[in-house]
Amino acid sequence: MSAIPKPYGDSTTYQISPLAVELLAAQQNQLTSFRVTYKNKGRLEQSKCHKGLISKWIQALETGVLNGKVFSPRTIETYKLYAEKFFGSHTMLSLHSLKAELVSIPAEHFAKREKIFKALLCFGKYLIQEQTLPESFLEEVKPLTPKRHLPPKKATVDNDALQKLLEACESPLDTLLITLLAHTGLRASEACQVRFSDIELEKAVLTVQCGKGGKTRKVGLAGSVIDAIQTYMQTRVDVGPSAHLFLNRVGKPMDRHGIHQRIQRIARDAGVTAYPHALRRAFVTLNANKGRSLVMLQMACGHSDIATTRSYCLTAEQEVIEAMKEWK
Repeated sequence: MSAIPKPYGDSTTYQISPLAVELLAAQQNQLTSFRVTYKNKGRLEQSKCHKGLISKWIQALETGVLNGKVFSPRTIETYKLYAEKFFGSHTMLSLHSLKAELVSIPAEHFAKREKIFKALLCFGKYLIQEQTLPESFLEEVKPLTPKRHLPPKKATVDNDALQKLLEACESPLDTLLITLLAHTGLRASEACQVRFSDIELEKAVLTVQCGKGGKTRKVGLAGSVIDAIQTYMQTRVDVGPSAHLFLNRVGKPMDRHGIHQRIQRIARDAGVTAYPHALRRAFVTLNANKGRSLVMLQMACGHSDIATTRSYCLTAEQEVIEAMKEWK
């Protein structure tokens, strides 16, 4: 549709009909609609390959830009592991794909179900932040939250078993490992990070630098722990401040798996059941039985909730019965 020429002074202007204006407006609306559609399509295509966003998600966890919190290296490692396993079978995260993944894991494997749910819930929050997943996802998946249908299997170590473990130790390193965990309640992941600079023998204090959630705390050292440290130090060539307390057979810092394996070997030799977390529970149980405050034990263990500390107290039924006979 052509424009009508009109004289305008020394120049010529053109009059556009109302119909032409309407057509032009329609074309502009169509162009805007195309741009929006193209943008949404790009987001949709991105959402269909969520696996490609894992590296950026991990970076967000490391730098604290997801929710202001910097996640610990161990948590990041675990989340990444389970996310990558999930995307080995699924192309995108959704209510249905998460449900399918949880259904594929036996209900009795609660720990695995819980870990993968937490990892993907965290990833889902990142996808929502990136506008590649609807916010409704967080509400939709709440009913899928794993719950125990069987009581958790918990083990602890009583005084007799602890004595058997110490008798089965083959080296000052073994003795220190058992003694430290049983008398401080340290996690295996915390014990493997301890350096000599963290230990103040004169003050009988150990600073836990890499606690759960990146938290730092101080714990007191009993005389038996100090004796074990001093005996062990006599066997070490390098006791510099930056040196790790626990080394493996090739002189490298021991990791939590190495600590776990060493304690299990000592436990087999002693004929008892024990592993790092059993010693941590033993620390709570034995001290609670001696009347130590749960609040103090909570602080020593680095628990954010005292209910967790209470759940670690595995006092035997017979012990309760014998104690009640003396109650007035």
